[in-house]
Amino acid sequence: MAVFFAAVLFSLILSPITAVHSSSSAYNCKSYTVPLRNISAPSFDLTFEIKTQWDITDWTINEARRDSATAFNGIAGPSTVVGDIDISARFCTPSKSTERAETVLVMTHGLGADKTYWDPIFAGGEQYSLVQAALAAGFSVFHYDRLGTGQSTKADPHSVVQFPIQVEILASLTRLLLTPSSPYTLDVSITSAVHFGHSYGSYITAGLASAYPELTQAISLSGYSGIFDYFNILIAGWQSRVAALLDSARWGHLQTGYVTPVDIYADAYLEFKSPYFDHSVAEWASSVKSPYAVGELATLSQTDTSNFNKPVQVF
Repeated sequence: MAVFFAAVLFSLILSPITAVHSSSSAYNCKSYTVPLRNISAPSFDLTFEIKTQWDITDWTINEARRDSATAFNGIAGPSTVVGDIDISARFCTPSKSTERAETVLVMTHGLGADKTYWDPIFAGGEQYSLVQAALAAGFSVFHYDRLGTGQSTKADPHSVVQFPIQVEILASLTRLLLTPSSPYTLDVSITSAVHFGHSYGSYITAGLASAYPELTQAISLSGYSGIFDYFNILIAGWQSRVAALLDSARWGHLQTGYVTPVDIYADAYLEFKSPYFDHSVAEWASSVKSPYAVGELATLSQTDTSNFNKPVQVF
């Protein structure tokens, strides 16, 4: 069985360019708001609070300095968070029922994005869609807006939207998908899950594999290294700003702890390198980007996955 799930990972990385021409009639999709009630996770009290552009600039300097590991500690101590949240998600499955469709690919996006990362919505975007490639290969797909992004709950960006709760949310969603007669699978009986992550979503996926290895049969981690040697370079290059103060028309409803790279070129710094991308892709990604909660980066940590002995793909 492990060989099968390893083949799933390998085939889908090769297939997106050639397998994305399926029409919508070839598969069925439904969007959901998934209520997660009384969800609990470890959390951390932070030593800082972002209210102004000066605050986020100071935090960037502290995190980006060469001696940040010893000179700056944004964590005051451990805590616990308990609450109710709603997760915006989408489930798709091939119209023609097959055994493959009983395996769901669960996709978790990174910082600055939402669930459309996996199924871009712009002219020509289908050639970049892992969702459409997976459906064309016969698998079911579940992709969602992480807590604090897209149409999901915008919880407190300092005390609630942190790394540990994102792992617990992914675990809760996976359990719901694997539940017999799940209300979120279009009557498809899901028997197994394979998890895909990108960037921050890869860390969350690795966290799931470590804490709940029984929930996944294989993981694919893109934009992932598992180390933090160059974390300060990323933070510095992003030049994050308080989203609500940067563009009040677009993000004025968000609390000031939600931040975003200062412009499209800072966005590109994270994801793209000329001449290896179409500028239209970067322009679309910037136009639909979702600010991230500063608590997410402040609480990100390395994950020990040595207990996970199933197929893993890293690239």
